[in-house]
Amino acid sequence: MIRQQSFPVETKYKWYDISNLSEEDSDKLQDEFNFTPDIISYISDQHERPHYDYDIHTHIHLLVYDVPIWPTNSIKHFTSRPITLLVLGENIFTFHTEATSYVLDEFNDEHMWEQLSEAKDVTELLMKFLLYSSQYFQRAITQLDVERNSLDQKLSDDIDNKDLVELSNIEKSLVYLSSSIQTDLMMLHSLDHSKLEFTKAAKERLDDVLIETNQSAEMVKISHQVTKTLSATSNNMMNNNLNDTMKFLTVWSLVLTIPTILTGFYGMNVSLPVGHSSFDWIVIIALTILLMVWLIVLMKRHHFF
Repeated sequence: MIRQQSFPVETKYKWYDISNLSEEDSDKLQDEFNFTPDIISYISDQHERPHYDYDIHTHIHLLVYDVPIWPTNSIKHFTSRPITLLVLGENIFTFHTEATSYVLDEFNDEHMWEQLSEAKDVTELLMKFLLYSSQYFQRAITQLDVERNSLDQKLSDDIDNKDLVELSNIEKSLVYLSSSIQTDLMMLHSLDHSKLEFTKAAKERLDDVLIETNQSAEMVKISHQVTKTLSATSNNMMNNNLNDTMKFLTVWSLVLTIPTILTGFYGMNVSLPVGHSSFDWIVIIALTILLMVWLIVLMKRHHFF
C-alpha cells in the first residue's frame, strides 16, 4: 500500500510510505515514477544486504539499511531485516514489511511529523530517518544486557538447561546484531562517495548517524565479550557439577560393591568359614560395614570426594 504522508507545514519534498509492496504497487511505481524492474527487485528482496546504489538512467538513489527484529515465539533470538529508502528528486520513498513496520510507525504522529518537516531538503530528511532507525540497535543491546544480567544472577545460584538455552539465544542475537551493524556502517561510509548532494545540515546528520552506529558497534562488541565469558564460566560450572556427580556415583558404586560381594559368597550352596551358627549373619554384617568404612576412609584420604 502506498501512502503519501502529509506534513503540518508545506515542504519542498514529498514522502511516500510503502508497506508490504504488492504487484499493484510495483506497477504504479513503474508507471508514475519510472522505477525499473531492478529497483523493484531490490525493494522486494527481504534478504538484501545494506548498501547504497545509484541508477544513472532514472537518477534514483537506493539505500538499504538493516534494523533489528525482536524475538518471537517461533524465533527466540534477535534477527535483522532491511528497510529500503529511495530518493528521487525531491521525493523520498520508504519501504518496509510487517516485521519492520515498527520503525516507520514511530513517525506516524504529529510531534514526529513536525520534527521531520524541519528538514531543509530531502537529504536531511533521509538522514533523520536513518538517525532514528539506528537508535533501535542500542535499545536491542540494552534489552539483551538486562536479560544477561538477570541470567547471571540465576547462574550464580543454580544452572539448568533452560538458562543455558536463554544464554545461547543472547549470543545468537548479538551475532546477528553485530553483523547488521557492521554492514550498516559500510553502507553509511559509502555515502561519502555517493551521488547524493548533501547540504551542510544533512552532512551533520550523517555524522550523527555514524556516531550512533559506531556506539552500537562498540556496545555489541563489549556485550558479546561479556556474554562469551559468562557462557564459558557457566559451561565450566556445569562440567564441574557433572564431575562431582560422577565422583559421587563412582564412590558409592564401589562402596556398595562390598556387601554385594560378601552376600554373593555366602549365598553360594557350598561350605564356607563362619557359616555354622545362627549368629553368623551378625559377623557378616559387621565385616561388611567395617570394609565399607575402610574404603570410604581410603578414598577420602586420596581426595576422591
